[in-house]
Amino acid sequence: RSNDARGIWLGKRRYRGDLRVEIGANGLQVVNYLGIERYLSSVVGGEMPKDWPTQALQAQAVAARTYALQQKGKSGVFDVKSIEASQVYLGLESETVSGREAVRKTRGLVLTHGGKLINAVFHSSSGGLTESSGDVWKKQMSYLVGVPDYDQNSPKQQWNLHFGTKKLRAISP
Repeated sequence: RSNDARGIWLGKRRYRGDLRVEIGANGLQVVNYLGIERYLSSVVGGEMPKDWPTQALQAQAVAARTYALQQKGKSGVFDVKSIEASQVYLGLESETVSGREAVRKTRGLVLTHGGKLINAVFHSSSGGLTESSGDVWKKQMSYLVGVPDYDQNSPKQQWNLHFGTKKLRAISP
């Protein structure tokens, strides 16, 4: 634990809050314990460019807060992973002034449906159309329905993957 504004170094990154070494199934793991609002400042900066519109950064803060709180207590030692599988959390290095401001302006705001936190999943690019939750997971949630998306300018909107003959034969049934 450190009260130093520069955070605690672990490898090439700095973190706020406490770093605790835990014994996991695969050996030692370091878990960063900190409050939700401080955590979100890094997530907003890790998920979105700092120069995106203020409203977009604020929407990301609300979605990320909802997702993190909905995941709380489900994984045992930690609540969310620091990678794309949950939300990108990079510690102090991804915090930006605009991200911190978006978190501050939306403090305490969450997304609910029927009085409960929603599963506020999000993605970087849908390729132009999102999927309904029932097409991806076992349960269809009324608030997660497929809609056209407007990310045609995203650098990740289209992609290609090339296979050679040998690779295709190896993966074909």
